[in-house]
Amino acid sequence: MTLAIRGAGSAIASELMTMPQVAMDCVAVPRDTLMPDADRYLFCQGVQIGKPAEAQEDEERGLQWRVNFAWIRDECDRLIATNDRARIVVIGSDAGFTGCYDEIYAETKARLHQYVRSKRLRTPRQQLVCIAPSVIEDGGMTLRRPDQDRLPAKRAAHPKGRFLWAVEVAKLVHYCLYVDAGYLSGIVIRLNGGAHTCSPS
Repeated sequence: MTLAIRGAGSAIASELMTMPQVAMDCVAVPRDTLMPDADRYLFCQGVQIGKPAEAQEDEERGLQWRVNFAWIRDECDRLIATNDRARIVVIGSDAGFTGCYDEIYAETKARLHQYVRSKRLRTPRQQLVCIAPSVIEDGGMTLRRPDQDRLPAKRAAHPKGRFLWAVEVAKLVHYCLYVDAGYLSGIVIRLNGGAHTCSPS
C-alpha cells in the first residue's frame, strides 16, 4: 500500500484520489482508527463547530481538540516511532495563523502547526509537512458556513479576487508526497494566496 488517507471524504482527498499515481494504490482510514503500514500518509481530517468558544459545550470543544489535533499528533508520533519510511502530510489551516470566529478551531490548528515545526524525525527517509490552506471554495466547511451572504465580499477583498480550490491543495499534497525527494520537512506551507500581506500589522 502506498498512501493511507484519514479524511478521504474531504474535497482535498477526493481531488487527490483522481490522480492516476494515487488512485491505483490508496486506502481510506476512519479518523479514530490506526493507520496501516504504508509509504505515505495524508491527514485531511477536521471539524469546525462554527460558534465562538464561549458558546461551545465541553463536548464540542473536546471533539475539536481530538479531531483537529490530538488524534493526528498521537498517530504521527506512532508512525514516526515505528515506520522508518513514513512520509506524512497533515492539513492545517490558515486560521491557525490569523484566528477565526471559532477560536477553538483556530487554536487546535495552531497547535498542529507547532507540532509539525518542532517534531523530530527518526530516520532520513521520514518526512513531515503541514499545508495550511485558507478558505477553500469547494470545501465542505465553506459550503456549510452559516454566513454564505458574507462570502462574496470576502472573495472580492482577497488579493487574488477568489478563494482557493481543493484541487490546488491536492496538487501540493501530491508534490510533497510523490515529487519532492523528502527534503521538504518540518515546515508549515501557508497556502493563502498572499492574503497575509494585506492584513493590518
